Amino acid sequence: MKKIISPLLFLFFTTSVFAQDDPSSFLQVVANNMINKVEQHKEALKTDNGLAEKLVKDTLLPAIDTQVFARKTLSSKTWKKLSNTQQQRFTERFISLVVGNYATGLSLYNGQTFKFSKPVFSTSGNAAKVRSSMEQSGATPIIIDYVLSSKTGSWKIIDLTIEGVNMSKSYKSQFLPRINSMGIDAFLDEMESDEI
Repeated sequence: MKKIISPLLFLFFTTSVFAQDDPSSFLQVVANNMINKVEQHKEALKTDNGLAEKLVKDTLLPAIDTQVFARKTLSSKTWKKLSNTQQQRFTERFISLVVGNYATGLSLYNGQTFKFSKPVFSTSGNAAKVRSSMEQSGATPIIIDYVLSSKTGSWKIIDLTIEGVNMSKSYKSQFLPRINSMGIDAFLDEMESDEI
């Protein structure tokens, strides 16, 4: 048994270390882990949204810099005006919204696979862009562009664009008019009441 376990642990360790050095490999590991878990629970996911949210929180959420991801959906000027408590409330509710959206999508999984291109690094080397292609039988591949940062010490997703639609800009176009119209506190109350 030890002879079997040791190589498996070595493989896992080297894959994890390599993934931290290379953002494309990091994304591939995250995608593979998510696909494996979805395949294991495919039938249950059709009816159990709580399980879907748990899979997203356990597998996908650790790969995201949640504060930066949330902050990018507001203008820099608006974010700086928020108190620490308001920033925390917004981040928690926004991430909950993202988790819910991803969880809903898990039930639609039908054997899609992901291919990741080589990363394009920033001049500083602590940010990178990675293009991926979601391959699906009988349909045109869906192009997803990820933006990642390693400022926290490991690669984290901070933004993404799906078929030319940038996620942070899309949310920003929804959030800012509401904030400007009703004020941040009323907006946060609205978010927390699940009306968004």
